Amino acid sequence: MPSYPNVHEVLITLLTPIVPTVKSRRPGQRLPYTVVRRIGGAEDGITDRPIVRVDTYADTDEQGERLKEQCRQAITEASGTLAAGVLIDTAREITGGQDASAPDTGDRKLTAVYQLSFRAI
Repeated sequence: MPSYPNVHEVLITLLTPIVPTVKSRRPGQRLPYTVVRRIGGAEDGITDRPIVRVDTYADTDEQGERLKEQCRQAITEASGTLAAGVLIDTAREITGGQDASAPDTGDRKLTAVYQLSFRAI
């Protein structure tokens, strides 16, 4: 079975210049930040096509919208670029940013879903 790049590392590298980005939410994490998680996708022996959820947490709706849009641009414009030493073949938005309930009622959370593709390393 081929070895594929870690999509979490790729997205953390791509998004951290915009907003602190982590793989899982941590208690006491300071706002704003983004959590990236693989939620699906498949590979065909040549290309992996992970589907990822990007959750943006912020203090205000305005901050969340701004950061969500900056992350969207970074991801959707990443086709043909390198991140974490990985060439991203394609990147597309599946579901645009949507309001979602946050664990802390004072936080604002926006969720979007993307699909990337890259080849085995």
